[in-house]
Amino acid sequence: MATSYAEATDSEALFIGAHSEDFSGYPDCRPAFFDAFQNVIDVGTKPETEIELKAPFVEWSKTEIAERGLELDVPYEMTWSCYRDEEPACGTCDACAFRLEAFRNAGSRDPIEYAERPEFS
Repeated sequence: MATSYAEATDSEALFIGAHSEDFSGYPDCRPAFFDAFQNVIDVGTKPETEIELKAPFVEWSKTEIAERGLELDVPYEMTWSCYRDEEPACGTCDACAFRLEAFRNAGSRDPIEYAERPEFS
């Protein structure tokens, strides 16, 4: 869907927010996936279309991402990491655990609501 939208709007790039800490558990966060997806973009669009898949955070840790976002005043209250598709975030899935740990490491409190928030968060 993003590729179709990018092509229809003459966009030059698609961005994915994957990062290195997700490599072990998520195949779509690995460099080999990005290479394969770039091939899908190239083959699945018109010959004159040039869209580059970019993964700017791939070498960053979740903590580094959280720290940079805090520096940039990212509205984290409007972001979502949980596997649950409804509010509040569960607080216990891997995505929530990594997110909570990143905020803790960054010296900040995650602003979203959690069904369960471990004591350390």
